[in-house]
Amino acid sequence: MDHPTRVTSTNTSLWDWLLWWRVDPGALERQVLEYHTLKLWQSMRGISVLCLGLSIAMTCLFAFLSVLGFNASAFIDAALMAVWAVFIYFGHRWAMAAAMVLWTIEKVLPIVDEFGAHQFVGTNIFTQLLWWAAYMHAFYFAFRIEQQRRVQKKAVDVTVFS
Repeated sequence: MDHPTRVTSTNTSLWDWLLWWRVDPGALERQVLEYHTLKLWQSMRGISVLCLGLSIAMTCLFAFLSVLGFNASAFIDAALMAVWAVFIYFGHRWAMAAAMVLWTIEKVLPIVDEFGAHQFVGTNIFTQLLWWAAYMHAFYFAFRIEQQRRVQKKAVDVTVFS
């Protein structure tokens, strides 16, 4: 039997991840209502943290092996991603916004480099855009959840003090 406040209608698809700005209102409501009970891999802030964890692991591995042009400075990127992950986990909207901006920069720079070096590789650009869209969906959705929680908290505060 479903919990009375539980929202069960979530129509998520691959398109929701690629069209990252689309947030299903039912899924948003569920994330807000079950904020403290969802497991790490079920909550969007948790998924954002896991995405960053994957990026940290891949960045460190590539830097350690010195492949794909990664060098020791990549460990600084990994450390910054770890800091954002902690703040995202604790629900800081600024960290989610910063992750969106920095993730965009990280995915656009290689594309710009390809055009500048006249080494245009369409598959690389397509891959960068897919990774960008997937992570942006997680970060943006987590941001929207925190915004909604903030609006609800303010509404409760106004009601209590009225």
